[in-house]
Amino acid sequence: MSQLSFAEASQLQRVQMIEEALEKVLDRGPEMSVESFRSGEPMHVWVLTRPGRDQRTGYDLNQMAREIEALLP
Repeated sequence: MSQLSFAEASQLQRVQMIEEALEKVLDRGPEMSVESFRSGEPMHVWVLTRPGRDQRTGYDLNQMAREIEALLP
């Protein structure tokens, strides 16, 4: 079975494809990582809020993927 292309995918499938791609490209080490808050929770992009401190802000990966999908033609 061949893999579904982005152009042929449904909106939900496109969001899932974007979410998977974001998970790979946004995992940048200690400054920015992709992980869930707890086991079974949605994936988030965690970004250091202040250098030198262990304070991070989480951004919902699925929400980001839906925003990107809405911007694409």
